[in-house]
Formats: sequence, C-alpha cells, structure tokens
Amino acid sequence: MSRSLPLVVVIPGIGGSELADDSGTIVYGAGLGPLARVGLDPSVLDPDNELHPVGLIGPFSLVCKQFITGYNGLLKGITTGLGLSPECVVTAGEELVDRDAPVVAFPYDFRRSVEHIANDLNRVVRERAGERRVVLVAHSMGGLVAAWWWAFLSEGIDVAEIITLGTPYRGAAKALDVLMNGLKWHHCPAPPALNATLRKWDSVFELLPHYQVLEGTAGIRYPHELPSEITTIVDGFSDKACKAYRKNRRLHQALKNKVAESGRNPFTAYYSQGHATLGRASIDAQTNRLAVAKGNPRSILQSWEGGDGTVPTFSTIPDALLDDVSRRRRLRGKHQDLVEEQSVFEHVSEYARDRLPAAARGARRHDGGAYLQLDLEDVVLAGSEAEVRLRVVDKDGSVLNAEKVGGNVGGKRFQAYRGNDGWWLAQLPALKEGVHSVMLSATGVPDVGRVGLQTRVGATS
Repeated sequence: MSRSLPLVVVIPGIGGSELADDSGTIVYGAGLGPLARVGLDPSVLDPDNELHPVGLIGPFSLVCKQFITGYNGLLKGITTGLGLSPECVVTAGEELVDRDAPVVAFPYDFRRSVEHIANDLNRVVRERAGERRVVLVAHSMGGLVAAWWWAFLSEGIDVAEIITLGTPYRGAAKALDVLMNGLKWHHCPAPPALNATLRKWDSVFELLPHYQVLEGTAGIRYPHELPSEITTIVDGFSDKACKAYRKNRRLHQALKNKVAESGRNPFTAYYSQGHATLGRASIDAQTNRLAVAKGNPRSILQSWEGGDGTVPTFSTIPDALLDDVSRRRRLRGKHQDLVEEQSVFEHVSEYARDRLPAAARGARRHDGGAYLQLDLEDVVLAGSEAEVRLRVVDKDGSVLNAEKVGGNVGGKRFQAYRGNDGWWLAQLPALKEGVHSVMLSATGVPDVGRVGLQTRVGATS
C-alpha cells in the first residue's frame, strides 16, 4: 500500500521564473516576446517595477544570450516518480488553486532578497500543507530560499525533507564577476543598461562569495573587503556586500542551531564536482580591475576542486552538513543539468511507497568514484567551433589517465587530443542556434573503464 503523499514544492533558481506586469503580459521568460522586451529595455527588470511571478521557465532556453535552466523535466520526473499525471502540478500564485494538489511549482521574483522570497514561500506552504508532510525540491538560489524558510519560518510545519540541487550556500564567484565586470558573451559585454539593472538586485548581492575569494599580495579577502577604487562601478557595493555576508552567516548559524535543538536535519544536498568553475579572484595590477578566474582559492583543499560550472563544490554544502556526509550526494551534470538527474527523481519517488527495512534495502552508494571534469561555456557562438577541455579526475582530486576521450553533439562526433597538463582538448563542432545535448566519454581509464557525461550547450549568434 502506498503511503500518503506529502506536499512537494519545487523551487527554481535565479532567472527560473516567468515574471509578468500588472496587465498580465510576461516581461521575462522564454520566447521571442519576453526576450525582445528585456533586450530592448532591460529596465523592465528594475526592482522598482512591480512584477509578478506567474510560472516556471519550461524548456531550457536562451534569454539575452544567457543559458536559462528549464524545469519541465524536473516536474515530469517528480510526478512520474510519485505515480501522478502532469495535471497534478499547480503553480503557486495570488489565487489559491487546488489547495490539495500534491506538487506545487513555486515561481518567485528573483530580483528580491532570499528573506523576502522565503516569506512568500511561507504563505504558500501554510495555505497548502494542512496535515501533510512537506518536501521541498530546490535548485540553485531556490535552496537558499528553502533554507531560510526552514531556519526562521517553518515552525509548526512537518518538514520531511529539503532537497537542494547545486545551491550556493557560500555564494558563487560568478555573481562577483557579474557585479564587477558585467555579463559577458564571448568576451563581449552585455548592454550597459542590463548590467546597471542587475546591480540593483538584492539577490545578486546575496549570491556573492561568502568566503575569502580574493587572493593577492595584500592577503586573502572577502568581497566586502575589496578596495573602494575597484568597486566604484557599483553604488554602495561594500555596504551591500557586507550586509549580504552577515545575512549568510546568520543563516548558517541558524541552521546549525535548529539542527542541534530539534535533533533532526532535513537537508539533502546534491552537488557536482565535474566541471571547471569560477571560484577565485585577483586584482590585475596593470588595469586595476578585478579578474575572476576558474579554480578554488589556494586555501581550499584540492579534494574540493571543481564544481558544476556555476557553483564551486565546497559552496554547495551548508555548515549543517559539514559533518554529515550521509546527506550529501554527488552528481555528474553541470549546474543546469542537475534538475534532470534520474537519481533525484528516484529519491523523491521514495515518498510514494512504503520503505523497506534497512536490512532489505542494503547499502546504497551515492558518491561516485572517477568523473569527467569539463571546461565548456554554457553558451557558444552559433556556426563556429568552440574549445572544449576535459579530464578524468578521481574523487580525491587526482587526475587519471585515459586511452580515448571524445563526444557527440547534434549528431556530430568529435575526438579530443591529449594536452600537456592532464587536460584533453577538442573542438566542439559548429552548431545551429538553439539548445543542444552533448554526450561526452572517456574510455580506457585504469581500474574504471569508461566514464561518461551528458550536458547541454546553447548556441547563439
């Protein structure tokens, strides 16, 4: 007999929600209409403009030449695993529809602070939970929203589990790069109006690295300790960054306190370690500008090297899970691909059936061994080849040999050749505009055999 289903709430990452104006017109989302609106007038996303979240981004998309995660696959995987039809999913909004729905998509205004969004989440959960247990499945920034809600607002709610996918609990250097250097595409800066708008979002500041990201002759420093002559491009940068850092530390401490006081920890953190990821920064002596680079600061141990291409691995583990490895799960995909990992769907599906006793289940291995580390931009130039770097890495961070490395994209195969630094180099074949699936593999790995990886890449002109 199936157990009664919990309330499952799906929370996307930043940029993963459609936003509409007071007339109901979608001003941010996938498709030519919203794309044109933001492209022609980025100020529509100014935080002073009242916008309403109306849905999750469906398919994987390119918006303003940025790769945007789609959540159709995650919703489908969850409903299928729970034995439900797609019609069982409702979208949270101003109007309460089907209070008893088992799966709720929670779009939010990603320009706002994590605390602001968590308050909106609290309203949705309390309207719908009733006597049901609650399971939150959250991607990226959505995990910070879920964590804040549990730490400060969840009293009286039976929280079964909070599953986070690539959540930057300690921030991400990519946010620092966006604030200081602006969005880029193939080294071409985004329109100044778009960068000016992004610099007003509370959320971007709260995604700043909350670790000592800056290295140099003056020692290691946090973003809010950057010299003022570096940060003049962003009004009030130091104060806003310091405020965000303090809120982050407050969150981590609150999570640890609640775990200790309640005697339970509802978090399961999924992460990836297979991809080159922005993680450190330095000041260029010649230009006196901030340079953000791939790789971790020297203070981070080698075993934590890499990430999911957006969030460094060490950032995906909250303080509350540092000593609880049983609630950490490693995946192979890039940041956007974590929402379509089969193991996540299987995890949630456990809530649809009675558990077997532990003796019958046996041990389950969640942490893999060797994996492919990938260095490939999320978006490439359509019609042109793009460089790909790959290497095989063991779980301790050491580089492993391989006999052959290659892949397939858009029906076109490509082979990599061995470099001098442990990386294999290849040229991604020219692609048409759109989002493409990429299959990668390394064969002849000693004691392992084959290591594979599937991801996506966007191509635009």
